[in-house]
Amino acid sequence: MPRRIRSLVASLGEEVTAHARQSEAIAGRTNLLALNATIEAARSGEAGRGFAVVAQEVKALADQARSSSASFREQILGRLQQGAAIADDLVRDVEGGRLVELAQSIADTLCRTLYDRSIDIRMLASDHSVSEAILFRSDSAKAEAKALERLRALLRCSPYFLNAFVVDASGEVAVCAHDNASVRTVNFKGYPQFERALVADLSQEWSTDDVWENPWSDRRKVLVYVAPVRFDGATIGVCYLEYDFEGQAATIMDVIRKSTSGAVVSIVNRQGRVVASTGAYAYHAVHPYVKPGDAPRIDARDGLVVAQASVPSDHGFAGLDLRCVIEDHVATDDEIADAMRARMRVG
Repeated sequence: MPRRIRSLVASLGEEVTAHARQSEAIAGRTNLLALNATIEAARSGEAGRGFAVVAQEVKALADQARSSSASFREQILGRLQQGAAIADDLVRDVEGGRLVELAQSIADTLCRTLYDRSIDIRMLASDHSVSEAILFRSDSAKAEAKALERLRALLRCSPYFLNAFVVDASGEVAVCAHDNASVRTVNFKGYPQFERALVADLSQEWSTDDVWENPWSDRRKVLVYVAPVRFDGATIGVCYLEYDFEGQAATIMDVIRKSTSGAVVSIVNRQGRVVASTGAYAYHAVHPYVKPGDAPRIDARDGLVVAQASVPSDHGFAGLDLRCVIEDHVATDDEIADAMRARMRVG
């Protein structure tokens, strides 16, 4: 509806301009005729004096008509421009408001989903079997087997994770749920996420960072959750959970795709690159419409409304600086105008 109002206002403006120009053209031609009549009257001498007076009156009326037409056009067009501005606000508030609420709702849901997974990593890191597997790594095969069963039990019960493993303070993988995982041979010493977890204070129970293609999981798009493993207040290792972001995001995007009536919904990272989308964007493609900033925003243009919202901070979780961007492709002003003209012809 707001777009039809805007199109109608634009159409009225065009008609007013056309009629005003036509009136001014008629006044101009009348003025020219009056001038010719004045010249002929002058040639006629005394006999044409009365006709000359009439010609002057006609010329004055033509000038007045042209001036009135220009004034009318300026006043009406000025008010129509005000109406067009109001219609633009309506488009942004009505269409964009709905989209920005949807974008924020999706962002909130994603935040809760990602935060909820932190419960798994915190419980795993605080399990006695995990700390014992690190403490007695070289002395007790039983301790390692117990921790291994704990990791595998989590993977069996949860559809969210691809792998779980424990790394000791030296960076060596002590226990890994997957026997054939290539990560088993990696030393994590010097890896930023590992080093941050080792020195984290007691208030920092877990962390995760960017969505990335994991070379140790066939380049699957993942989030890696980490938590310090502590014993008697000292950090003795780091627990890892590999969250299947690609699979879980695909499930979420599929649900959104079925409920958004053609709008394209994308999740982008802090660099403005796509990490999940209902559209045709490739992974890590630069999103063409994302704007910097955390506040919800709406951008309305001819044929397109774009809304975005940030994944919020929740329970100390910064949301990875992810944003939800929704593109709703709508009819252009020209398409709406054509439809309105066709409807008027039928009527």
